[in-house]
Amino acid sequence: MKCGRCGKEFDNTKQDFCGFCKTVHDKNGEPIRDIKGILCYITEKFGAETLLNRRRADALIADFFPKETAARRLAYVALYDGTAQKLVAVREKPFEVKCAAAARCVKSLRDEIGLKGKSAAEAVEAVGSAVGCEISFKKSENPPAAETEVRKNVTDAAEQYSLGRHFDRIREYEKALYWFEAAAAQDFGEAEYYVGVYRLEGRGGVQDLEQAREWFVRGAENGVAQAEYMAGYFYAEGIACEVNEDKAFECFLKAAKNGCADAANMVAMCYENGVHTEKNAELARKWRKAGGTLDEAKPEQAIERSKQAPQIPDPDVSPKPTADEGEELYQSARRCLAEKDAEGAAMFYKRAAELGHARAQCSYGKCLYTGNGAAKDVAEAFRWFKTAAAQKLNIAQYNLGVMYLKGVYVSKDASEAKKWFKLAAENGHEDAAKILKKLR
Repeated sequence: MKCGRCGKEFDNTKQDFCGFCKTVHDKNGEPIRDIKGILCYITEKFGAETLLNRRRADALIADFFPKETAARRLAYVALYDGTAQKLVAVREKPFEVKCAAAARCVKSLRDEIGLKGKSAAEAVEAVGSAVGCEISFKKSENPPAAETEVRKNVTDAAEQYSLGRHFDRIREYEKALYWFEAAAAQDFGEAEYYVGVYRLEGRGGVQDLEQAREWFVRGAENGVAQAEYMAGYFYAEGIACEVNEDKAFECFLKAAKNGCADAANMVAMCYENGVHTEKNAELARKWRKAGGTLDEAKPEQAIERSKQAPQIPDPDVSPKPTADEGEELYQSARRCLAEKDAEGAAMFYKRAAELGHARAQCSYGKCLYTGNGAAKDVAEAFRWFKTAAAQKLNIAQYNLGVMYLKGVYVSKDASEAKKWFKLAAENGHEDAAKILKKLR
């Protein structure tokens, strides 16, 4: 048989790999070089349960496919994330259950590991085929060569909006506008609101009040409170449209009921002064109370919703993160890593860590420990690991065990190392459990 890689002849009756370049071939004589072929070959030779042991699987793949580095790396990432275990658990289930499990695997590989959506789908499909959980995804076309680095193949509206928010925070407004418009084109309400803001202020491009009004109206139709408020403002002032007091008050009232504190105060002012509606002191007092009551029977719920309402971002003031932004900042850091921006990732990890996000605390500690994206500072890394460990994050507890075991920053202390490895193992960290057995 002629090798499909190097062209040399080899006897396929004695071995299934080329003796010159070590490329493994399938039964049809085709070289195996993709992740699906590699994983299916390993399971055919050693059994599907092999993939449940990621270290053994990785060692076998490295041994049989030493030159297929890209496919090997993708296989290891998928197995490391537990894709095989998740798909094995549902392989006898109905097709809809398998699809849902596979979709969760893709989301995990994309959001937690940082893979592109297409690569994540390819990896999950390959693992599923190997373990007997057949599943396939419709993959989108490759982006044209002229497409810029930032315009990656992301088609999910929520993902596009998230990218827009990421670039908005770091003030790369042209990139932010690109992603907001992509999401808005799919009728994603929050993105429509942000496109309106960008067009209103001329941020990321040309100022266009008429387009701004149209996007605010579209966002309002999708129930976005701040978009409803801005649509009301345009109707009230006659900006890029005729003055329409009835429409203005209707928009303000909807926005107030949906949690916009500014709109609630505007409704109160309208009732106080008889603007856009008739005077009503009692209603004005109720709407003014505590920044505007959305539901007169449940003012505390109204106040809570008003706190969550989006505000128009000020381009001249860096927005201060709030406690519920920790996850969003953490995901922004993951995106920076996917774009090979270590410094940007460290910056977002730090901001999320300061808000109490446990995984961000551990990740920022790793940046400091390795000096990747931030100045190396093992003392500060230890502090962040300990902070995350206090929140029972197993990988942070494991990291503390390693530092005590090796004597990094702290004195070598086997008993203290055991303590942290034990806590990590109890919280599900497999490597900590293995090290603990050796220490005993």
